[in-house]
Parts: sequence; structure tokens; C-alpha cells
Amino acid sequence: MDLFFGNVNIADVLTGAVYKGNIAVKGGRIVGIGDVSPEKGMKVIDCEGMYAAPGLINLHVHLFGTGRPAKALGGGKAQERLVRLVRTPVGKAVLYKIMESNAETELKSGVTTIRTVGDFSGVDFKLKRNVEKGRSRARGLRILVSGHAITVAGGHGAGTFALTGNTPEELEKLVDDAVREGADLIKICITGGVMDAKRRGAPGEVRMELPFVKAVCDRAHSYGKKVASHVQSSLGAEIAVRGGVDTIEHGAPIEGGTAEIFGSRGGAVVVTYSPAIPNALLGAEATKLDETAKFNSEVVMNGMTECAKSAPAYGIKIGLGTDASCPFCTQSGMWRELVYYSKRVGVTPGEAVRTATLGNAEILGIADETGSISVGKSADIVILKENPLKDPRAYSEIEYISARGRLLVKPKPSKMPDIEALLDKITEEL
Repeated sequence: MDLFFGNVNIADVLTGAVYKGNIAVKGGRIVGIGDVSPEKGMKVIDCEGMYAAPGLINLHVHLFGTGRPAKALGGGKAQERLVRLVRTPVGKAVLYKIMESNAETELKSGVTTIRTVGDFSGVDFKLKRNVEKGRSRARGLRILVSGHAITVAGGHGAGTFALTGNTPEELEKLVDDAVREGADLIKICITGGVMDAKRRGAPGEVRMELPFVKAVCDRAHSYGKKVASHVQSSLGAEIAVRGGVDTIEHGAPIEGGTAEIFGSRGGAVVVTYSPAIPNALLGAEATKLDETAKFNSEVVMNGMTECAKSAPAYGIKIGLGTDASCPFCTQSGMWRELVYYSKRVGVTPGEAVRTATLGNAEILGIADETGSISVGKSADIVILKENPLKDPRAYSEIEYISARGRLLVKPKPSKMPDIEALLDKITEEL
């Protein structure tokens, strides 16, 4: 649909300024900004008093869950039964519907690009193909997919969203398989995580040693694919950098020499506060996690903050994602990640918005395509009631969304009122 947003306040993430003008969209691309007039056939929308901002980019998404805490997420028999189910034909069909619904929720919450980093049974590949063909409720959403994550036996996600290999050669074959299926990137898990940690203070125990990491990275890079890695300890970060990883997901304090190497080759840390903050601050009754997991959530939360504060000095880029599907990581909550990042790291609201739009696009290598409201770029535009450069909460109340030219009017993303109430309280108290 060809669109014309008139009399709108345009939030420029390049300069941090807001200026009034018009935006013309044709064929899903921005063809004019400023003092321009609508062409014949364009749908004209008067946006007097409203703000136009780039669609958000969520760099760390799992589409298989809603973010509601559940015992099955913590392992055990419940998780085993769930995994067996989603590997059956009926289970895959049900999973597809869930993932499509969650992708639609991401879109309706102002996210116009997502990067999936570990899903079940290759369903994300199918979903992306259908979205690109316009045969999905989530059409218009840009999706970059990894398929299953890759790790070693006993690694984070093994047996659920991650496939395993016992030798470097077996891991290389998993990379081959993912690329053949259509992977845009490769996801690996170097360290353990919060929910599979065996003791307090050790959520990032190394599971995937350097030779395995290097084998995956070298193979992925031979295909021109970037590698994202789950890392939640300093030792894990060192192995990630030495092995050739492109993005460290979640993060932990990175030693100076290692940080210099990572920054010099354009590495990035993708901060994901959305699981860490609620699971560190809420009680077990709400999170369904034990005391060890609660303690380790706080370790991860503080480690991410230290990492995010120090990384820019070494030229390391910072990206943002939610880790959607983890407990309290809703598919509609990307705007909260911006608030968390701004408050925990001490950046301005405008800088948080820039990070989640143009900054994330730069990390993905698609800044020429999206991430800012610029002539020639994809029409990934969100029309808001308030100025997001002053408060990212503005993304929680959306009037219109243009996703590659598809128009959504007053979108209503799927939400869970009880979870939202808990998250609202945390967001206000930070």
C-alpha cells in the first residue's frame, strides 16, 4: 500500500532531533520526506501532533513461547514431554501457529525486524518463507533466522532449542545443514545459563571449548554467515572472541585485551535485560525459579551492565534484544528493553532508541535497508502519540505501523495482564 503520513513530527535517530514534515511511501519504500506532497493513489493519514519513529529491531528472539513463567522452562519431565510433542507432526503444526502468533505480536508492538536465535524443529524457516510470500498474519515483518542453536552435549539448550555435536566435524555438519535450510546466521551456546546452572554464582560455566567454537565460526564464515553466541561469563567471552564469534549474546565483563580484539574486528554485545531484571527482582512464586536461579539472574544482570558500560571504550557495538520466550520476556515487550537499558546503563532515552533501531541494523549489516526514516529505505515506520526520544515508553502506545509498506491501524498486540502488571511495577521502580 502506498502511504502518505502528513504533518508528523519525525524522530531522527541520526541526530537526535525532531522536525515536522511529511513522509511519502511507495512500493514499501520511503520516497520522500519533508515538504513533499502525496501522489495519486496514496492513502493520506493526517498525523498532526503525532511522532514518526523507526520500527524497532529485536536482535534476540525465540518464537516458541509467550514469556509466561512455566515449570517446563526449568527442565525435568515436563520439559521432556513438551519437547517430544513438538517433534511430532501434530506438535509441529501447533508450534507453527504459536510462533506465527508470536511473530504477529512482535510486529503489532512496533518491532519491524526480528532475529531468531534458537527455535524448535526448523519451524522458523517455514515461518520466514511464508511471511516473505505474504502468506502469514505476520507479513511485513522482516525475519532473520538461525534455526536450532548449536552446542555440545550438555550445553545450554541441548535437547530443546539446540542441536549437539561431539566433535568439531559434527558441529561443522550442523552448520552445513542450517545453511542449506536457509539460515541467515548461526547461533551457538558457549556457556551455560541461568536455568541450567548447577550452583550459585556460576550461570556461565563453559560448556563449549575453543576448538569447537572455532570450527563453527570458521565454517559459518566460509558461507558468509555471522555467528551469535550465548555467553554469560568472562571466560566464555574470551573463548567467544578467540574463536571468532561476531556477537556475544547477553554478555559478561570482558577483559581489556580480549575487548580490544573484539572491538577491532567490529564485534558487538547484544544486551538482554528482559529476563534478568524480573527474575532477579521478583520472588519464586512469580518466576517459578528456585533460589539458585534467582541469585544467578542477578549475577547476569550485573555482568551485562558492567559489560555494556565498558564496551564502547573498546569500539564494541551494543545491540538490544529481549530473549523473548524466557520467563517474563513477552513478545510485546521490546519497548521495555529500551527502558531497562537506559536506566541500568545510564544512556539517554534517545540513545536507547537509536541503539534499538539504527544501531541494531548496523550490527545486522542492513543499515542501508532499515533502522532510520530515510529516503530510499524500507518503510519500517511507527506512528506514536508521544516523542520516543524523550521516553521509549512511547512505543507502548502505537497509532499506526508501516512494515515494508503494510499498514496496521491502532494495532493491539497480544498481552497477559497479570504479567504486564508485574513488569509495569518493576519498570517504574528501576
